[in-house]
Amino acid sequence: MKRTQGILVVLAAVGLPAYSPAANPPAEVRPTDAARNQLLQLCENENYAFTPKVRKAFLDFARKGALAVLTLKGKSLPPEFVAWVDGDPDMAAGVYAAHNKPEDVLLWLYSLRLDLGKAKFEKYRHLALSAALVSTKEGLEADITPRKPLQLIIGRDPRKPVKTRNPDRKLDVNDHIINFLNEHTIEENVPVGKIEPPELKYDDRGIAIPVPENKNPQDDTQANQKLTRNLYAADVLASRELQLKFNSYMKTKGYQVDIDCGDRVIHWNSKAAVHGEQRKKIEKAYRLFRGAYETKGLLPAQRDPFPSPAERCAYIIRNFEYESPPVLQAKRKWPRFPLTAPWPMLTMLAADRQPLREREERWIAFRDRGEFHLYGEYIGAIAQQFTMQSARRLKPYAFSYATIQMMLKDGGVCGTMGSIAARGGSNLGIPSCQATQPGHCAFVSFHFDPKTETYRCQGGQYATGGDEKTGPFTPWPFDDKFRRNNRMGGYEIEFHNRKPMVYHQSLAWGVNYDLSGFLDATIAHSVFRLLPKEQRQGNGMKLLESGLALNPYHFLLVDAAQETASTPQDQIRFWNQFLKMLSSAKDKPGCPTEGLYNTTVKDRMFARIARMPMPKEPAVAQEVLTSLERARCKDQKVLDTYRRASQDK
Repeated sequence: MKRTQGILVVLAAVGLPAYSPAANPPAEVRPTDAARNQLLQLCENENYAFTPKVRKAFLDFARKGALAVLTLKGKSLPPEFVAWVDGDPDMAAGVYAAHNKPEDVLLWLYSLRLDLGKAKFEKYRHLALSAALVSTKEGLEADITPRKPLQLIIGRDPRKPVKTRNPDRKLDVNDHIINFLNEHTIEENVPVGKIEPPELKYDDRGIAIPVPENKNPQDDTQANQKLTRNLYAADVLASRELQLKFNSYMKTKGYQVDIDCGDRVIHWNSKAAVHGEQRKKIEKAYRLFRGAYETKGLLPAQRDPFPSPAERCAYIIRNFEYESPPVLQAKRKWPRFPLTAPWPMLTMLAADRQPLREREERWIAFRDRGEFHLYGEYIGAIAQQFTMQSARRLKPYAFSYATIQMMLKDGGVCGTMGSIAARGGSNLGIPSCQATQPGHCAFVSFHFDPKTETYRCQGGQYATGGDEKTGPFTPWPFDDKFRRNNRMGGYEIEFHNRKPMVYHQSLAWGVNYDLSGFLDATIAHSVFRLLPKEQRQGNGMKLLESGLALNPYHFLLVDAAQETASTPQDQIRFWNQFLKMLSSAKDKPGCPTEGLYNTTVKDRMFARIARMPMPKEPAVAQEVLTSLERARCKDQKVLDTYRRASQDK
């Protein structure tokens, strides 16, 4: 009982609501009452302008509230760690203003310090903060149990081949399937020096041993060599002759297996879709052989486990710190992206959770051979039929389906190409993700220009539109929640959890304009959210515009301002003010003042005005009409409506 009373005292001290011990703990506890009232009174005293006083007051308020909630949960953090967060403006803004549950961000940040070690954590604090924010938004629980820094362990090939000729047991149907393949051979032409994903081997220091480089001929024509090998399942599925041999072989072993896939209906290079009864027959045979491969340890039955946020950070840091000879470093353009970039640039990278073994194979290919794929093999209509696409190249393989390795082996269409580019970029520490376009899949990534010291968010593989029709598959750093669909394959971010491309581009523009101003604007928005509804309508716009004056590229504030403007006149007034603030970026590197950003804001103004009641006074309607025409509104229906209203007497 004493502990409960102590908690209630702590809550009361910071203005948190007190809850009865008999009641169920609330899902979320937010600072209110006295503490919030003090902050709001200061806002009023400052005429709702975001000032240093307001900034300090909010951070004090948010910190006390977060620590009180932790006390309520029976958790605590070292005072020196909290002081470290408070002493770094970037960290403080991210922890207390970028998410509505700063207590959970604090827990995750501290958990990452434990796992990364204090030195690495502080050096790469922006990466750690991005991972903490993503993990909190995802609803993951942080572990703050004292422990030594984690030892990064890369999983080995999970396959455990079974002896399919074991005399000590009765052989089953899958044994005989594999034995048939191993008892028969085929000749094929393969490129000289072609390297399949090798088994990763490590030296005594835990560093992957280099894989030999491809030895390509000097001319542009890839030389081939004829090799004899055991059959693959794909060979049987492609050949009527081998299917008959297989059926006969299985009959001699006591199994009535009858596969009939036709002759070269599907084959290694086939691209045509398969339909009707033939597709059903091939799918049945494919599942038979795939099951044998998985059962006998020749193909992983499932994808490797996803790494923890700490493992993802540690892995990216390890690679970033890799030092190659200067000549190779220049040739590989390494590093590809600064891992010490501001945290808004890194949340896209932190959200990628590819298994470490998949990342490692691609990293070694880049490290040792400079191999980095932005595309794979485009295979046409058959890519819309997973089993047909997979059947055409079914063979023993070290990686499961849904991996970048399998995508490079089997090929695909736009979704696969975008995934190869995005995953490949992320594996090299480049914030990257897939992206939607109408009827198409592309990818986007962040880039850094060391000459101008600016960032940009850039798309690739566009086909059905430009940036205006692109939606990245990645969480928006300022959404309260980040939901995955729990699929093991691809990028698992739910569709409703995505923002248009311009939102992600504005992150780069905002950082280019002024990082401290961008973060202060984030705090200004958090203060705005604390305002009661009446104050938001009456004075909230002042607070938002003072935040945008610090950094006009903060879309979070722009959205809030346009939502707050309740009349056509207010919408137009904000638009004019927005243009004025944006003009301050003229001649700043990496800060566009024309183009998608202001076009998006302007079009949203038009859309909102179209839904608003018409001003009653003709003179006011005329003023709105003049402003719409000046802004080149293309909504003829809205223009005609305002013309009629301005002429009414």
